[in-house]
Amino acid sequence: MMDWFRKNMRTIFLITVAGFLGGIFIGFGGYFFGGRALTNAIAEVNGKKISYRKYAQLFNRIMDNLRDKGTEITDEVIQQVRREVLQDLIQEEVFTEEAKKHGIVVTDDEVAMDIRSFPAFQKDGKFDQRTYFQIVVLQLKMTPQEFEESRRNQIAIAKLRNLITSGIKISDIELQFEYARRHNGNMSGFEKEKDKFYQELLQEKMTAFMQDWYRSINSSLKVRVFSKEFQ
Repeated sequence: MMDWFRKNMRTIFLITVAGFLGGIFIGFGGYFFGGRALTNAIAEVNGKKISYRKYAQLFNRIMDNLRDKGTEITDEVIQQVRREVLQDLIQEEVFTEEAKKHGIVVTDDEVAMDIRSFPAFQKDGKFDQRTYFQIVVLQLKMTPQEFEESRRNQIAIAKLRNLITSGIKISDIELQFEYARRHNGNMSGFEKEKDKFYQELLQEKMTAFMQDWYRSINSSLKVRVFSKEFQ
């Protein structure tokens, strides 16, 4: 069993630690620090608490993954992981709430389909419930309900991102102009690289648009952190 877990470790890790925002990172300012002794939460976003248990689960998974890769675990590495895990969880909460404000709903069927699609949960190409429970409970140290809620949130955030960026387009003229600008006017490779360049430019525009949108909601956030570790 442990050999099977090791074989699928990278897939399992990506399932639970995939960037909530597709690789886009932006900080939220204005944290207020308090003592965690007064609460079982690690942080609070607009009155909604993020449990310390959830933080510890994600932190421990990332640290285990770093150790498996042979990374030297220094105090600096530990502090960096702590900050990034906290930031990811705050971002997840912020954008999950934004998805609700936009009326985005993720059905049970969508969650089930998402989970069934992961190769790590399959045997002979088919979803295997026993394998699913073994990975979630024994390896991820989560209940199925916790894992499924996490997937629901990430699906909702993906839908939100798609909704916000759905109107972004690139005209043929813009595509040619930008290609020429980046290649010092040399258009010899344009037709061959056109499709790839289009996707790269589209991704850049979507990222920039999302960052601007994130900043627009930042001022209204009230984030409180209940641990002096992050001061």
